[in-house]
Parts: sequence; structure tokens; C-alpha cells
Amino acid sequence: MFFAADGKVEVTKEGMKLCTMGPGKVFGELAILYNCTRTATVRTLVHVKLWAIDRQCFQTIMMRTGLIKHSEYMDFLKSVPTFQGLSEETLSKLADVMEETHYDDGEYIIRQGARGDTFFIISKGKVNVTQEDSVNQDNIHLRELGRGDWFGEQALQGEDLRTANVIAAEPVTCLVIDRDSFKHLIGGLDDVSNKVYEDAEAKAKYEAENAFFSSLKLNDFNIIDTLGVGGFGRVELVQLKNEESKTFAMKILKKRHIVDTRQQEHIRAEKHIMTEAHSDFIVRSEPSESLCFM
Repeated sequence: MFFAADGKVEVTKEGMKLCTMGPGKVFGELAILYNCTRTATVRTLVHVKLWAIDRQCFQTIMMRTGLIKHSEYMDFLKSVPTFQGLSEETLSKLADVMEETHYDDGEYIIRQGARGDTFFIISKGKVNVTQEDSVNQDNIHLRELGRGDWFGEQALQGEDLRTANVIAAEPVTCLVIDRDSFKHLIGGLDDVSNKVYEDAEAKAKYEAENAFFSSLKLNDFNIIDTLGVGGFGRVELVQLKNEESKTFAMKILKKRHIVDTRQQEHIRAEKHIMTEAHSDFIVRSEPSESLCFM
């Protein structure tokens, strides 16, 4: 992977110019991330100075950085009394999905009335929580929150709109969790229980879905049309033969091409991520061998 320090380069693909890049730009990262062949040609236009890093060094640095950050998040979560009842596995999953965000003094982190889909844990600094008086239109100070405190959970537990303002009282660092991760890993913060499903009805729905799809075979589908074609295969629009109202996008991969480009681990990782995703648009059941295109 290359970092342009000085000069200018031109990027072309199959003889067609795509763009030019100057100092501060990065290129060649796809070959490092996915271990694949180069997808474009980069040619110098003037004298160029580059910094380069090889795949092994890059992966070592990223792995070490990721492990250090993960360890820091784990230590922080264990120090917060609210989360001490959670299992080590759940804490580790929380640390995986957290994103670190920074706010300046006086900056609004949450605005009253805005739609919310994130949950915040303060890891550094303090915030003021205020609420607008509907009569006088004044901001009433409710409380001050600091390290280890959390906020934003009401918007994730049914309230679509934020009910208060949260303003940084000094430079603040927060660990942010999205709605899906909050629901599946934390659930309700009243007892900080680990709930994968919101209620028994949702659980029954997922179990029924798993049972339905685990029994399907490839010959149960009719291919209607091709939705898209990529570097490793294509996506087909398919329809159940015995229930034509049910249609799906089925990803079909070229096994030989995957093996030739050594993408096995990448494809397995994609499959596992899709399986763990809680979305009405993704079939989460463990497929039979006939539905594995790897």
C-alpha cells in the first residue's frame, strides 16, 4: 500500500483515466485488505515521493492496534458498575461494536426532539443534561454526567425522539453503540440483562424462520433474473416454487475463483456476519450444504 508524500499520479483502468491523486492520498489498499490482484494502474505524472507498507506489516499493526483498543474498552466497561453484571463474552462483543467519538466543549451531543438510534457511554469528560421548558422556552438544567455514566437509551427502547439535550461541558469522549447492538447485547438497562430477543413473540418469529429456511434445497427455487454481477459471482432474484409471493436475492459465488484468489476466509467471515445480523432483510438460519455456494 502506498502513501503519496509528494508529486502527482494518474489512475487508469483498461486505458480509461479514472482520476489523478496528489500528496496525502492512499492507494493500493485493496490488494492488502483482500489479497487480490490490482484493480487499476497507477502511473507517475511528475517526480513522486511515496511511502510504502507491505501486507504483513500492515496486518500486524492493525491487529496490534485493534487488540490494544479492544483491551482498553474491556477494562473500561469492567470499571463501570452498571455493566459489571454482564458476562465476559457480552463485554467482549460490546467492545467489538463500540465506536469512539469526540466532542468539544459546548457541542451538542444530543438535541431534544431529534430522532435517536445511538446509545452513549462517557469514557472521558463531563456533560450537562438540559430540557426545554415548553412554556417559557428556557433550557432547564437537569443533571451533570461524567465518566462511566450513560445516556440515550430511551430513544432505543421505544421512544423515537430524544427527550433532552446533552451538551459537552468540556472536551468529551464517548463510546457509541448503535440501536441493533444495544438491543441484542444489552437489552433493557433496568437489570442490564443480556437479551438477544426483545420479547417472546420476536423469539418465536426467528425460530420459525430458522426452521423454514433450514429445510429448503436449491431445487425449491426458480431463478427469475440477475440482479447484479461482481468480481466473485452474481446475485440472482429467486422465487419459491410452492409460494410465489416469497422472493429473495440469492448470492451465488464461484468456488474456483475464490480458491484461486485465496478469499476463503473473507467469504466465511462475510457469511458469519450475515448470519449474526438481525435484520428483516437477511435470512439468518444456518443453511444446509446445498445452500452453501462456497
